[in-house]
Amino acid sequence: AAPENADVRVLIDISGSMRQNDPDNLRRPALRMLAGLMQPGTRAGVWTFARWVNNLVPVADVDAAWKKRTQSLSEQISSPGQFTNIEDVLERASRDWEGAPATHARHLVLLTDGMVDVSKNPDDNAQSRARILDTLLPRLKQAEVKIHTIALSERADHALMQRLAGETGGWYQQVESADQLQRAFLKMFETVGKPDAIPLQDNRFVVDGSINEATVLVFSKPGAPAVVLRSPAGDEYTDSDLTAGVAWSRDQGYDLITIAAPQKGEWNLQADVDPDNRVMIVTDLKLQTSEIPTHLAVGEQAHIEAYLNNRGQLVDRQAFLRLLEVRADAITADGSDPQPLNDAGEDGDATARDGRYSMQFDESRPHANLELLVSVDSPTFMREKRFRLAIHEVAEAAVETVESGLRFTLQTNVAVLQDGAEVSAWQEDAAGQRLQLTLTGDGKGAWAGDLSDPQAAVYAEVTGTSRLGNLLNRRIGPIMPPGVPAPVAQPEPEPAPAVAEVVESPPVVEMPVPEPAVEPESVADPEPAAEQEPETESWVMPAIVFGGFNLLLMIGGGVWWWLRRRRAAPDDDLDLDALIDDGDEAAADPAAGVQEDAA
Repeated sequence: AAPENADVRVLIDISGSMRQNDPDNLRRPALRMLAGLMQPGTRAGVWTFARWVNNLVPVADVDAAWKKRTQSLSEQISSPGQFTNIEDVLERASRDWEGAPATHARHLVLLTDGMVDVSKNPDDNAQSRARILDTLLPRLKQAEVKIHTIALSERADHALMQRLAGETGGWYQQVESADQLQRAFLKMFETVGKPDAIPLQDNRFVVDGSINEATVLVFSKPGAPAVVLRSPAGDEYTDSDLTAGVAWSRDQGYDLITIAAPQKGEWNLQADVDPDNRVMIVTDLKLQTSEIPTHLAVGEQAHIEAYLNNRGQLVDRQAFLRLLEVRADAITADGSDPQPLNDAGEDGDATARDGRYSMQFDESRPHANLELLVSVDSPTFMREKRFRLAIHEVAEAAVETVESGLRFTLQTNVAVLQDGAEVSAWQEDAAGQRLQLTLTGDGKGAWAGDLSDPQAAVYAEVTGTSRLGNLLNRRIGPIMPPGVPAPVAQPEPEPAPAVAEVVESPPVVEMPVPEPAVEPESVADPEPAAEQEPETESWVMPAIVFGGFNLLLMIGGGVWWWLRRRRAAPDDDLDLDALIDDGDEAAADPAAGVQEDAA
């Protein structure tokens, strides 16, 4: 398992082209925000680069002094440099990383707006880029470094940025303008730091008794009124009216508020609602997950596990866990798809009732940016963590025109496929006959071959091992030559109407009619049958049962709603530590505590 804490090296481009792409030096407040969000246990440092490389903030444990120093030194960021020496900054920032990480997971965050540019000689630039891919990248992969890249212009070397991120399991993001940098840094921080958080809904959040510190990030638009924070007791705070234990940093585009020992109960904000606003926490009761991949192939399954950790110990008391709802919401531009995790020994869960909740996650369509929100919800506390995934096709293919005619090309996706994938391709003519293509590969995932028929569709099959170790087999196509329309999908033929089987009837055998029996004389006329009452009971009783069932549902729903609302009650006296600390003999009976809370 990867170490829980992170060692983060931030590399910031200060080349002259940044004067155009970041004229207001928004890299400064973005770095200050990133420093303010970093949590205890993190190590971090900052480098700036252009022609030369400068270690602006040396690597150290993140504490109040490190944050203060970083926020002060951020004012030195500008755009005075020439060239863009990406090779040198990658090498210098990672120089002390050797072998597998022991205590801290390793991350490089690279922000640039350009391409490898070390000289006016194009050959020098090409050689530097080749050394990054052929020498530096293998070394960084061996040291288990994840490279996260932010491209701040369309002219950046996106192919290089994507490959560095893809091959190391990092995240690549292009931002259209510098005013998106703060949000990009937030997403990078969530990817790297995996902070514990609590939900912020309609500008309200609920603090439980296990939270030692809360950091509230509020994005604001120019001209927006000052943010107001209201405590459960009704006290109001602003950046100019604070109390002991509340630190407030108001910067360009955001407010960052840190509350030490926050009061238990419901807090609320007076501010614009923004989907990127966050409440991150320092707590003894942590939500932890298995390593969730940043890149996944279409249809590939990833095992996801989530569990609660209290002071380093797995929480497995059933009296506590039975009230939990653990789920993962897959959020895309199409909406949210909630999927439950289970602790019942099903759907990838190895052992039932052990406190570890599991699911098998997969996506059937590619997504450039899928957010996976893993959450735990209970009547007394909530936790959540956010992860970002890119769902890829295993390869990209096309038919292009070359001097010799038409050529099929295919590039496997290094973000999801290991080296050594096998590729075959063929054409299918109008009669459905398969024409196999002869392909040649370059050893780096690129394949090409000439077409046999300039009018026929091309299909390909890619088989290989994913970076998660899964066997992948994916069919691609039809890929049409230029100017050739795609084949029209033929509708499924309607099924023929069912014809009843005709069965020949057996011959009719006439039976002799028996003579009528002689009726005995009746002694007395029978009493007339009583007139039958209307059949009311046949529907009254089911209606009563149905109505009573619905009433029970309504009562149950009301109790459920009331229990959920009790999370916000400031007098909620459920002691979380008493429920999950087996070593505390003085703790109250956990089952009784849960029963009392639900009463």
